Amino acid sequence: MLKIGYVLILIAGVGLIGYVGYHAVSALILTSSINVFFKALILCAGVGVILALIGLVIERRKEEKHVSSDDESH
Repeated sequence: MLKIGYVLILIAGVGLIGYVGYHAVSALILTSSINVFFKALILCAGVGVILALIGLVIERRKEEKHVSSDDESH
């Protein structure tokens, strides 16, 4: 039951982040007061942050699996 609750919380969080991200990107694209060059830089920075966070999560999981396999071998 606890895992189901965690999954539902994660689904809701990802949905909310996606919803807010969609509206933030659309507001950035539709605004005319920001130059196209700076819009592209802002979007690239956002994609870079997201990719860095995903990479950190993947590396963390790899380290946890490696540590847990070392503990079980003793």
